[in-house]
Amino acid sequence: MLHRAFRAATLATVALTFAIAAPTAATDAVASAEQSAQPSTVDPPPITVNPFIPEDRGISDCISALPKPGCGSEARGGWRQGLIFLALIGGLAIIGWRIVAGVRSGGSSRGTPATSPDPASDPSAAPLPPTASTSAGPGS
Repeated sequence: MLHRAFRAATLATVALTFAIAAPTAATDAVASAEQSAQPSTVDPPPITVNPFIPEDRGISDCISALPKPGCGSEARGGWRQGLIFLALIGGLAIIGWRIVAGVRSGGSSRGTPATSPDPASDPSAAPLPPTASTSAGPGS
């Protein structure tokens, strides 16, 4: 009984899906046929000027890993590029200073010692004496 109900529900869902999708697909087909019958006018893309590429040289001369001389532009560089360079150098200097300060302090920032404690000076770190159960081997 459950199998028949599942089959009927699945069949109803599929039929409903096709009933909803079929008119939409037919409408889309008619609309695309009407659009293809009309001549389309495409506007040309706007002309843009790139200040980084000179107009008197070929594009393959100036776009590469090693551009040829004369491909530069006045738009490159400037005070903003210098400011970013100084910010990067300042950040690297702060990181280097923190590394040097951490190494010179000899420990981590959590306050734990960098070396292990000496068992002779710290009685709590001394090993426990063997007991009867641990001193007996497997053969005894």
